[in-house]
Amino acid sequence: MKKIFNIPLILLSIITYLFISGCEKGPQYEKYTYPAQTVTSINLGSGFPGSYVTITGKNFDTLPQAIKVWFGGVLADSVISSNGTQIVVKVPSKAVSGKVSLKVWTTLEDSIGSFTVIPAPTYSSISTIRAQVGDTVTITGINFGTDISKVKILIGSAEAPITSFSDTKIQFKVPDAASGTLVLIFGTFQVTTGTTFFIGDEKIIGRLIGFPSSWKNNPATTIEAAVDGNLNTYADASASSGFVGYDFGSGKGAHLTLVRFVPRAGYPSRMVGGEIRGANDPTLDDAVTLYKITNQPDTGHYTSVEIQTTETYRYLYYYAPSGSCNIAEIEFYGQIENKPLPVGKLIYEFEIDGDNEGWTPQQSGNWTVSNNAINVAFTQTSGKKRADLAEKNLPVTIQTGEYPIMAIKFNKPATCNITFDTNLGSVGNGSNKYKTDYESKDVYYWDMSTQPFGTTLHTNEQLSLSTFQFKIADVPEIDPTTGYSVQWIRTFASVQDLQNFINQ
Repeated sequence: MKKIFNIPLILLSIITYLFISGCEKGPQYEKYTYPAQTVTSINLGSGFPGSYVTITGKNFDTLPQAIKVWFGGVLADSVISSNGTQIVVKVPSKAVSGKVSLKVWTTLEDSIGSFTVIPAPTYSSISTIRAQVGDTVTITGINFGTDISKVKILIGSAEAPITSFSDTKIQFKVPDAASGTLVLIFGTFQVTTGTTFFIGDEKIIGRLIGFPSSWKNNPATTIEAAVDGNLNTYADASASSGFVGYDFGSGKGAHLTLVRFVPRAGYPSRMVGGEIRGANDPTLDDAVTLYKITNQPDTGHYTSVEIQTTETYRYLYYYAPSGSCNIAEIEFYGQIENKPLPVGKLIYEFEIDGDNEGWTPQQSGNWTVSNNAINVAFTQTSGKKRADLAEKNLPVTIQTGEYPIMAIKFNKPATCNITFDTNLGSVGNGSNKYKTDYESKDVYYWDMSTQPFGTTLHTNEQLSLSTFQFKIADVPEIDPTTGYSVQWIRTFASVQDLQNFINQ
């Protein structure tokens, strides 16, 4: 049987259902009204842009983002905190004098007080950035104010006593403290000068040391470029690693308090992992790390780092394990002090071209100092060849108990007689009394605590010697050897110390 549908009736039913459904009540939402805030006080009626103002009252909410404050119609961009009863806000840099307005969520108070903007203090110059404790230093600028009780001068974290104060000039006495950044504080307003102030410190320099050759032998990127004061030049080693610094000389030590450095422009990451090191041995094998660069320094200006150490070092330098020692500038600050070696510890290293450290060939031998050695040439034209090597910076003091091992590293002629000679007699009482344990490394030594000087044994004594030399004689005429080169002459506390040194 055929089904017949009444289309108009069906449509009417659907429309009726939808109308009835639409008339049913939807979900009920409660509209929340925030309680109006109440302001009881503002702690400052005037101040500098950047000052911190505290507003006290109630119903402030604890969410800083819910709060807006205007100074003379200029919106503050920094609401520091709010605990519900106190708001701390920073006066915007472009604030103008006028009313202070406050809005918490949707509730606006057009005026909760007034605020007078005082021109911000501006630092212009300082009479010196290096001074001794107790010295008087002058700072100049504008808008310093007239209330000295609100002003502080900090060097690092140390406060410097103010001795004179005006709106354009401040004088202070240098405190007994470490060097650091100069900071001026006016109430809650802080002026960071960016100036490092050095107390009792001087920029210290010595003989420049560092990597021997630059990348592609470029004369513009040698170690000299790292200390020329020009931030646009830079050192660039031929190898991946390298170093640059100073030797302050024999008998001297530098107490380092601060170091400043600038990376090569465009390559600051190459300084990450670099180290500031100190050492006392010419080989630098005893180096210690005084500071390690862990963050990429900014280019274009100096990064200053305070160094905490009580030690002094003959050598201070920047070491780069990678990055080709790319550095634009390196500066060391501190004091250079006398630092004689322990009695009996002798170190002669011929690392300075032309400096023989007093060692002079005899028998008219010729000499040069180059390539980290004193090079001696025989001058005899017939017969046996000879050129003793004598120290002329006398007397030489030895300590046979503390530093008994006297060693020399040189390319000994194959056939010759060698005598370690003093005014007390030859050590071992004759020629060729040296030990040959390390002959394969061109090292020969004598034990002054067990070998006599002449016929007298000096087991544990301090001796002042007016003759101190190595006789190198009886080289056969037929021997083609024309001379010899000495790399170093040193004393050691023990044979083990000598071995450790050789194997470094």
